[in-house]
Amino acid sequence: MLTITSKPYAEPRWLENGSGEWGPHGKIFYKKPVVVLIGPRTFSAAEDFTVAFDYMKRGKLIGLPTGGSTGQPVPFNLPGGGAARVCGKRDTYPDGKEFVGVGIMPDITVKRTIKDLQNGIDATKNKALEVLNK
Repeated sequence: MLTITSKPYAEPRWLENGSGEWGPHGKIFYKKPVVVLIGPRTFSAAEDFTVAFDYMKRGKLIGLPTGGSTGQPVPFNLPGGGAARVCGKRDTYPDGKEFVGVGIMPDITVKRTIKDLQNGIDATKNKALEVLNK
């Protein structure tokens, strides 16, 4: 976890929080197939969820690689009056596999085409329904 002191844009300090584990409920479990649709606008908490889902091997990830950001930006000033933000939280898969700056890769890649867009077709949703109906 990254913490910022009270001064604007002060030097950040890293804190280690460790990891947590949860087991299945036991009495409540959805046994049918499950998929998660992902893409470049999947980031922050949605990417944290995607990591857990992917690591569990509970179902398929369908779409395009995720955004590769924790959604925890650290702002700072640049010379000449500019400003920038960088990812300020290091997250990984439980086994240490990196996804920040890379994204989480889908099991099934579905690329949106101009023709799909013109015809109002959601190819990712259609692929998900195809997988679920097998």
